[in-house]
Amino acid sequence: MRDSLTALPKPPEAVAADHGAVALLRERVRGGELPVDSRSAAARACVRPMMLALLLALGACGGGGGSGQSGVAMSGDSSVPPVTPAPTQAWTGHYVGAVKIAEVTYFGDAVFTQDGEVRLYVGGPYDNGGELQLTRPGSSEQFVGTVEMGDRQLSGSGLIIGQECAINAAGRFCGQPAPAEISATVQLNTDGSGSAVMQGEIRVTTSSGTETWPLNLQLWPGPSPATSAAAAGQYKEVLAEFASAGDVIMNIDSSGKLFFQSANSACVGNGALVPHLNGAADTYDVTLTMQNCNGAYAYLNGQYDGLALFTASSYWDYDSQLRLWLSKPTGETPPAALTMLAEPL
Repeated sequence: MRDSLTALPKPPEAVAADHGAVALLRERVRGGELPVDSRSAAARACVRPMMLALLLALGACGGGGGSGQSGVAMSGDSSVPPVTPAPTQAWTGHYVGAVKIAEVTYFGDAVFTQDGEVRLYVGGPYDNGGELQLTRPGSSEQFVGTVEMGDRQLSGSGLIIGQECAINAAGRFCGQPAPAEISATVQLNTDGSGSAVMQGEIRVTTSSGTETWPLNLQLWPGPSPATSAAAAGQYKEVLAEFASAGDVIMNIDSSGKLFFQSANSACVGNGALVPHLNGAADTYDVTLTMQNCNGAYAYLNGQYDGLALFTASSYWDYDSQLRLWLSKPTGETPPAALTMLAEPL
């Protein structure tokens, strides 16, 4: 199966130790030359230079000899403790990459939480360019489920729920969620980036049989710490089906309460963002009540819950977008799911 998966772009490779580069990088950070978002990207912009400086410092360890060996003991001395694999929780977070359905590669954007919650957005055809998909596709799906996590492995189950059903009511999962199972392995990259690659599959049970959707997702740099104050601000929704031509402005106050409305669909949303696991993670728990949606959008009215986080618009950028994965509780009719992407104003 791995042979059929689309390779993801590799993050920049580690460089040789260069103390002058470290000093220059430090001055650029202090001088404000690195692009930093005013809210949450500031933390990310500082973390990456710090990580680079640390890698350079480590590369310089081991004395001034020309052998290039590090100071870590390399003999067979049994007193040297073995390296312990990173805990599974180190590989939870925000994953972006490819989901293959019927030989077509689609954009995948997922969050895996430390306590086993999973949300995966499957959007339009993907070019494997390492960026978020900012254009609303004609149809999309969301996997909503839970997983159990072991050493670099995960498995679980959930539902595939159709999206964009007001725009494309003929979507095959619109009104007909499908049970699904997910399994995957996670491999830490060996390039020193601290990133990881998740490869696996989702098995979807439909009326015509079982489908296998291969996954190839890359762990993106950690999002900003989740606090209610950090989420406060105004955002323009660019992806959700109820928004049109920038007519939805979401307001989030310092306590995490959110509000928006759309002139096109008449939808009104009220809800809240609360730090997941009481702030121990980088994600938010989201609750939302949708009301007043009319016409083809009326099926969106109801209660939603889900997850959210801040993310850059590409693997290499330092900007900040608010991604939300939402769905109605299982069994509520008509079923609905929303994947949103909001740009700060």
